Amino acid sequence: MELLLQAVPVQRGPKLNQKSYMATLSFGDIVRLMEDERLYVPNDSELADFAQRKPNLTRVNNIARYILSTYKNGSTFFPPICVNIQPDPIYQNGTIILPYDSASLRLTDGQHRCCGIHRAIKLLQENKAAEVAEVSRLELGALIYAALPLELERQAFRDQNLLAQRPGKSLAHLFDMRSPEVTIAKELCKRVPQFRSNIETVENGLGKHNPKLMTLSTLVTATQHMYPRLNANDSLEQKIDWAMTFWAAAASALPDNPWRVISKIERKQQREDSIVGAAVVFQALGLVGRDLFNEGVSSENLVKWLAYLAEISWDKEEDIWLQRGVVQLNAKGARIIQNTRTTVDSCYHVLRELLGVTPKEGVLA
Repeated sequence: MELLLQAVPVQRGPKLNQKSYMATLSFGDIVRLMEDERLYVPNDSELADFAQRKPNLTRVNNIARYILSTYKNGSTFFPPICVNIQPDPIYQNGTIILPYDSASLRLTDGQHRCCGIHRAIKLLQENKAAEVAEVSRLELGALIYAALPLELERQAFRDQNLLAQRPGKSLAHLFDMRSPEVTIAKELCKRVPQFRSNIETVENGLGKHNPKLMTLSTLVTATQHMYPRLNANDSLEQKIDWAMTFWAAAASALPDNPWRVISKIERKQQREDSIVGAAVVFQALGLVGRDLFNEGVSSENLVKWLAYLAEISWDKEEDIWLQRGVVQLNAKGARIIQNTRTTVDSCYHVLRELLGVTPKEGVLA
């Protein structure tokens, strides 16, 4: 019995023995080959052919959920996997030919994708879902290396992972069309007057010379705090309207209008003097918004609830921020704000007390 793969040769280097091919594997073939131990992941550090990292089961399950939530509308996007095949195959008329019983397709990149595909199909089979055949017919691109020695296989794994770069969180959110919290945050960028021209949607952070006041990533996190149990099938318009009113009221109440468009130098000075533009403040306000939403505070009453924000001293030198752990002292004695969940929680508790917000019973404070 032979293993046949439709493939196209690609040039990887000037030497004739550097052979590679572009091919596709169906999801069903990936499952079959994994279960037959033809598609092999050398991820056990005790083995002599160790050439991969250990799998992350959380990531595998996340990929499986991603597949099951996206395949129906054709929006499952995977980069090609990379496979080192042994032995050196025969290539004839667009087909790679391998002896099935002795063939080994060793993954140098894509073990989590393949394990996620396997998990997704197994979940469908366990639930006796009619979509098993449909998902099994989906295809994944594969870059196939021909008979790399072990040392080059390890080098391929290293290079493929070392040279890869994930997009920054804000840019990833900007391009995301699925996540409900991202949908809400992007609508807020358009609907809240103070947010226009003040949200950084590309860079991951706000450097010294960035005049924006908040990143899209921070706004998405604040939205997750405000609505912690969003579902992709939820109707979002009511939540968007309430959040828009909340943020417009909060932004209007902050003193000295930090939302005004100012120069890079002025913004830098503002960050040095005040915590009002710190990411932890906006995330903490998201938690305050959660409490008010759960209490059933109407959008008409939000202005009254948030008016006290105008009376708070946001000066970084204000002792309350240091005493409550929102601001810390670095080794040189300068006051800094660390963007951690602990600091966000500290800021939230201060704002909750100052605003007189009491969490609804059963909601974690």
